[in-house]
Amino acid sequence: MNLRTGAVLAATALVALAAWPRFVATHVAQASVATPAPVVADYLQRDRLIAFYEDAVRRRPDQIVTRLLASQYLQRFRETGDAGDLLRGEHIARQSLALQPRFNAGAEMTLASSLASLHRFREALAHAENARLIEPGSIAAAAQVASALVELGRYDEAAHVLRSARRASMDDAGLAAASARFDEVTGKLAAARRSIELATIVTDSIIDSPAESRAWLHFRAGELAWSAGNGDAAERQFHEALAIFPRYQRAHSGLARLYWSERRWPEARDAATRGAELVPLPETLGYEADAQRALGDAAAARATEDAIIAIARIGNTGGINDRALAIYFADHRLRPDDAIAIARRDAAARDDVFAEDALAWALLRAGRCTGARVAARNAVRAGTQDARLQYHAGVIAMECGDRAEAARRLRLALELNPQFHPFDADDARRRLARLRAADRAGGGDL
Repeated sequence: MNLRTGAVLAATALVALAAWPRFVATHVAQASVATPAPVVADYLQRDRLIAFYEDAVRRRPDQIVTRLLASQYLQRFRETGDAGDLLRGEHIARQSLALQPRFNAGAEMTLASSLASLHRFREALAHAENARLIEPGSIAAAAQVASALVELGRYDEAAHVLRSARRASMDDAGLAAASARFDEVTGKLAAARRSIELATIVTDSIIDSPAESRAWLHFRAGELAWSAGNGDAAERQFHEALAIFPRYQRAHSGLARLYWSERRWPEARDAATRGAELVPLPETLGYEADAQRALGDAAAARATEDAIIAIARIGNTGGINDRALAIYFADHRLRPDDAIAIARRDAAARDDVFAEDALAWALLRAGRCTGARVAARNAVRAGTQDARLQYHAGVIAMECGDRAEAARRLRLALELNPQFHPFDADDARRRLARLRAADRAGGGDL
């Protein structure tokens, strides 16, 4: 892209930005929420923008243009799932910091985003904290710090950062998204859904919001709706994400999980196939393999499972797929030693409740009840309203002889989402029936 083309694109965006407030002013009074802005398919220009900034960096590198290039790499990663862009973004953000080592908050935050996406959360936290020291009033930096703390399982510290930031701003979309993740993990699912709704309304109303950013918020709304057992709302949000950004792997995978959990096998297979063709993540491939198996296509299921194993061996950049791999192996009773090793690696990178849950489940499947019980207690420590996590804790408690805890966790799993899993939800019901029968029989063997 030459400078003239870049100027034309910028001018077009400015015209749209100038016109949009008048459109909102005319129409928003008729709506109960802010009117969504037209979707700008900015992703279609991503490669050209990156080429433009790459050329600018080659010709005259400075801390600003290098940071902008790093941000473009990160945005392309979010759109395509190419982990190479994360590494490129990290490299260029560090170049920006080398050019201006002090007071370069933008580069610190861009580097923090790269590292967080690479699941190097401790490093990400350090750079987000650097940005916050440079700009103490930055809501964006505070949201980054809180997000990293949540991923590291440091919930009390995250709560403190979020409280401070909320006093400064109640309607920042990035802060609302970070708050939603914190609330989701710490057992406040309804609050998480409200925060994501706020973030979605704010972001949808801004015409220069990247399409992927808008789609991501609808995807998150779908995830949280599914966690709350509202499959219809989840399906609507996933489809809305795809209407905004048609090649969005996350939304296809979200639909695959929804259909998988409801045993809508042809739809689950098709959604998973579409998602895996875009980015072959183990989670998505797992839904595809289960659907293929349920539909009687054992050969296709074996081939898909082979792809999952190949990712575990050679394609798992920096361990970013560890959690999904550990859960898939444990669910399907495959490679128990590998499942435990992978889960331990994930817990070492970010010891949050979901890391402990994956480790607990892998240990139980390998017959290591004592270790599974310890990890399961850690997994439920924050009161997370996640049906699958609660089910795992219930099964572990039952297998380890704690009937009261087992019944409590299994009931909670089904109350949260009666269709959280195509097989485990029914298993939870069967286990509860066995527990009730044992109680009636005076506490005999299960």
